[in-house]
Amino acid sequence: MSLDPKAEPIARAYAPIIAGLFRINPPEDFDLSASIIELCDEINAFDGDTEDWAYIGEFVECTVSDFLIGAYWALTDWHDGQSSDSYAAMCAIGTIFSPGMTSGPEPESCEHDAYESVGAYFEALYPTPTE
Repeated sequence: MSLDPKAEPIARAYAPIIAGLFRINPPEDFDLSASIIELCDEINAFDGDTEDWAYIGEFVECTVSDFLIGAYWALTDWHDGQSSDSYAAMCAIGTIFSPGMTSGPEPESCEHDAYESVGAYFEALYPTPTE
């Protein structure tokens, strides 16, 4: 499946997330919350079909759609309060993903891999989850 050229801004916004979470030497200036917000802004600005962006990343660690689900659940554990950038990132994902009655990422899935990676990122910033 080739990428719709109109979805390229989404792919460009997702690339730093892949580099920052799933590579051995992530960029030193990587800001996950800001990157998530930028990704969500690009998705919300996209006027094509969900299928045109949902599978971006299918040949790397996880697709955009799997990442958003895993990141949402990780941010529910790790955000630093309503005035924080991490909470803003969670809310940005909430404009795209609505958890409904679900209770977390699917075990042994790319959603769960994203959940673990986002959790590890915030664990390096905060000693314990925010309650």
